[in-house]
Amino acid sequence: MNYIVASFFGIYFMLMSILAIPYNDVQKAFEQGNASKIVSYGTAKLLISINGKEGVYSKSQGTQVLSGFFKKHPPNSFTFNFKGKEEGASSFAVGEYQSKEKFRVSLKFKNVKKQHQIESITISSSYEK
Repeated sequence: MNYIVASFFGIYFMLMSILAIPYNDVQKAFEQGNASKIVSYGTAKLLISINGKEGVYSKSQGTQVLSGFFKKHPPNSFTFNFKGKEEGASSFAVGEYQSKEKFRVSLKFKNVKKQHQIESITISSSYEK
């Protein structure tokens, strides 16, 4: 009986970790300036906006766009200021990216086949005029 209960909880927690939004992995990727890792959590087409310059990109194009941003603004730190709900069709998160200057990072997650994927990334200077 204990084996059945333990197995049930093990499967439950494994499924919950699969269905959860990968906040920790995304945070670590921003801290490391790892564009390909961030984009790997994205949908097939990803909306990326950096300081008002916006486009819809494939994963390989999105990696190049974010790599260019990280090259120009190497990471010092990244923290999430807000994490949205993990249930439902979509969710939203807001973070702060610190380089030589601060940037606000907004991420929209979409639930695709029971997996949360990044649908859009908006990066804007905290001191935009």
